[in-house]
Amino acid sequence: MQKNHCKHDKRINSLKDGFVHKVSIPWRGQKEYWWNETCADVLEVFGLPGGRFTSHPKMDQMDFYFKSEKDADLCRILISERL
Repeated sequence: MQKNHCKHDKRINSLKDGFVHKVSIPWRGQKEYWWNETCADVLEVFGLPGGRFTSHPKMDQMDFYFKSEKDADLCRILISERL
């Protein structure tokens, strides 16, 4: 099974903490309520950032980093119908 390792970014301490499975969600065309609902769904399933995942906003997307590949896959499924 292929791992989706994120590239190293010195501003993000996620790699050294074991958060290596990245899920990116583009900002384009999304309304505030869409983001509120999406983030609420992620928090509801995975808890607060720092345990099973962490997140980092960028100019064109929000990156979620997970410790577990299964959690990253579950997140992709969770948000897939919203994209």
